[in-house]
Amino acid sequence: MKAEEAYSIRIGSEISVADGKAYFTVTWIEGNEYRSSIYSFDGRKEERVTFGGHEKKAKIHRGSLFFVSYTKDEESLYVIEGISEPRKLYSTKSIGKYIFAGDRVIAIVQDKADKEAPFIAKKLKYRFDSQGYFRTRKKLAIIWPDLKDLVYGDFDVVDIAANQNRVVFSATIEDDDTGLQDIYDLNLSTGKYKRITTGKGVASSVAVSNDGSVAYIGHRDGKKPWVPSKLMFPEDGKSVDIAKSASSSVGTDIFVGPGEALIFDHGSFYMIGQDAGSSSVYSYGKKPGRLTGDKMNVRSFDIQDGKLAYIYTTPIKPSVVVFGKELDLNPSVRGIEPRELKVNGQDAWLMPAKGKAKGTVVCVHGGPHTAYGYAYSIEFNFLANNSYNVLYGNPRGSSGYGEKFASQCVGDWGGKDFKDILAYMDAAVKMHKVDENFAITGGSYGGYMTNAAIVQTNRFKAAIAERCVSNLMSMCGTSDIGFWFNAIESGVEDPWSESGMHTLLEMSPITRAKNARTPTLFIHGEDDYRCPIEQSEQMFSALKLNGVETVLARYPGDSHEHARHGVPRNMLDRLQRKLEWLDLHMSGSQKPGRSKKK
Repeated sequence: MKAEEAYSIRIGSEISVADGKAYFTVTWIEGNEYRSSIYSFDGRKEERVTFGGHEKKAKIHRGSLFFVSYTKDEESLYVIEGISEPRKLYSTKSIGKYIFAGDRVIAIVQDKADKEAPFIAKKLKYRFDSQGYFRTRKKLAIIWPDLKDLVYGDFDVVDIAANQNRVVFSATIEDDDTGLQDIYDLNLSTGKYKRITTGKGVASSVAVSNDGSVAYIGHRDGKKPWVPSKLMFPEDGKSVDIAKSASSSVGTDIFVGPGEALIFDHGSFYMIGQDAGSSSVYSYGKKPGRLTGDKMNVRSFDIQDGKLAYIYTTPIKPSVVVFGKELDLNPSVRGIEPRELKVNGQDAWLMPAKGKAKGTVVCVHGGPHTAYGYAYSIEFNFLANNSYNVLYGNPRGSSGYGEKFASQCVGDWGGKDFKDILAYMDAAVKMHKVDENFAITGGSYGGYMTNAAIVQTNRFKAAIAERCVSNLMSMCGTSDIGFWFNAIESGVEDPWSESGMHTLLEMSPITRAKNARTPTLFIHGEDDYRCPIEQSEQMFSALKLNGVETVLARYPGDSHEHARHGVPRNMLDRLQRKLEWLDLHMSGSQKPGRSKKK
């Protein structure tokens, strides 16, 4: 399989229901560009609705089709009324979620700014991965038929919901540096708003019922990334467990991210919930429970007047639209089905190589509080189709298994979680008779684990660390979230205290780089603000000085999302480069690494 073939798929997202149809965005790669258009499906027939190749976020309001058209530097809201030509209503840097309040359109938007002007940082969080420097922030505004800013400042509006009488929104007003969120009640007439949540926590999606009851997805446990989300009712002081989490963090690389949503319809609230490696649509209200199947991952959904539409992925199918019946967006594509493993009660999977296996690639997810599961993977299928087994699983720290399990890697990165990965390898050898010929790869926390692996063992013939973490201390001063995230994940109160720095360095693979003997490829985006490229530079330099075979591949224009939604030509190069590195070091012609000194 060629990298171009691996990426020749269509992915659905942003589904909405109206007038007996499901409207959704289809995204694909054409040359070095992402393209997308609006499609509809009535349960029988798929129709393309827009044809420019740069449209998304379709909504039907009073019989008219609204959508967002985009260029590299601008996004615009358009409307098609009847059979008329599209009419532009509003343009700005970016348009997020938008809703209708009567004839008015209220949206989360971001203004344009001069990217060449000097930037003066005054806060700890002054930039964010994939967004760049905070020259402007995400505000709430009326954008049609008149223009009026409603909620704005040095913070971000995150979500908005409304009924006939009430408008509520989520924002990072109280604690923007760490990105914690609260829910606010907004008076549209005066522009004044009032906080209705207490304490500190996450409030990523909000909804309001017909009678004005407010609910949101999140928690009130402060800065704890491992805490599962719940369905929260702030004015009633009530929280409800939905599956193992009322949101999904199951990862995949199908170049369109999942769309979290909380929707109220006909007396019930609806959301995506995660249980282990699966995510489904759940309801809470008149008939609570799971509405969609198991062993899949729902990526987007909508429900209006009891009519449910959703888009899911499985290891076999990249993207399927469901509205009464199923619409497979890639009918000629069939992924390789992984074999399920249970190792010490933990979920793991082995995707078998096509043909005689050259070796087994161990893949470690990011996070650490995310998960692998029942989703299509471009990279896994590419490797398997090129004769590599792919072994992956959810070690301690992964999401979808409850708070206790997710917290077990905190303060112990590269400890018990790495032992779990070694146990998956042992199980694959014992249960599926794979050869003792392993490589390891992963991105972000998975890149950390790759670095941790090569300084702890010579068991791997090759390693590929992507957008990695090597020095938890230096990352505190260079990452967009490192100053708080690295500290709390390491169990440190003050990262710049003597004891804090000592702990961060003790947990950092860079301090044991002299142990490494494994040939290692580093892959990093130049514009990664989450795990800055200096993390790869440090480990690359240390291995070079230690005489270990190593290469650093740097990709201009790519952020931390380089493997999921990077520059297309970079993603193609990345896959091919990984394959060549594996072929070079796992073909049997290479001598194993030298034993470490005792």
